[in-house]
Amino acid sequence: MKKSQANLENQLVQRKLEVEAGNMSPKEAFGNIKEWVTDLGGRKVFLHPQLEQWMWYDRIHDEWVFAECGVGEGILLTINSTGGVKKLPSKEKVEKWCVSIENDKLYGPILINDLYQKLESGKVPTDIQIWSPRCLDWFAANSELGKTILNNSVKAV
Repeated sequence: MKKSQANLENQLVQRKLEVEAGNMSPKEAFGNIKEWVTDLGGRKVFLHPQLEQWMWYDRIHDEWVFAECGVGEGILLTINSTGGVKKLPSKEKVEKWCVSIENDKLYGPILINDLYQKLESGKVPTDIQIWSPRCLDWFAANSELGKTILNNSVKAV
């Protein structure tokens, strides 16, 4: 199963704790590159565990390039297979945040709870597309996945 940006960032935190506790060696915790690569919206990304930096795979040049985003610093997303980053206002857990598209305009990052409130109050149409670091692609707010993500975010507060 492919992991989301939030999954990989949380995995990094857990692995660092395991190394600090002496339960894993650094090689065991961080040595397998496949554990740090995933696909977001049709683009491969890699969380470099030692540098704590995200990288995009450049297919044309067959190399990894820095995304200019570290752990907890931004939301990685794709639009029509083009990768980008929306920087967070402060360094924290990315799973609290999301980005949305409405009428071809990108909004965010916005806290998922704030977006939920806007949806509930009718300030935002329920058919907007959302990108969450907990997912691998865009989803509609009114889809089953959208409802699950939004409702679980509100319950977690």
